[in-house]
Amino acid sequence: MEIAQMEQQVQEMPQLDMPDLDLSMSGTGPFLGSMSQADRNAEGDVVPLVRIQPQYPRDAAVAQIEGYVTIQFTIDETGSVRSPRVIDSQPPRVFDREAIRAILRWKFKPRVVDGQAVERQATQTIDFSLDDA
Repeated sequence: MEIAQMEQQVQEMPQLDMPDLDLSMSGTGPFLGSMSQADRNAEGDVVPLVRIQPQYPRDAAVAQIEGYVTIQFTIDETGSVRSPRVIDSQPPRVFDREAIRAILRWKFKPRVVDGQAVERQATQTIDFSLDDA
């Protein structure tokens, strides 16, 4: 029994003329910016783990009304939502009740400071669109 030998082609990598940038990896250089100036209370670390879609109000669906609700609330140590309140809605009061019902069922990744989960304030906007309904 004979096995055919495969001819292997090796392609050389092209030589690139790359400048030596010599960047500081500490995060304090002009290219990377200062990481110590980042706002650790920013909303960027609000991560929903469970997101329940709100019910679309029947009257709004029949009338072809779309909008949004912005809610401010507390994320507790377990990631549950407490004390939600509407801070903005468009159109006013049409979707507020369903948005609050939905957000009370959401779960978030709790903020951890020094190894301990802590409460934090957060803001979330829930859109009501007939395309999603």
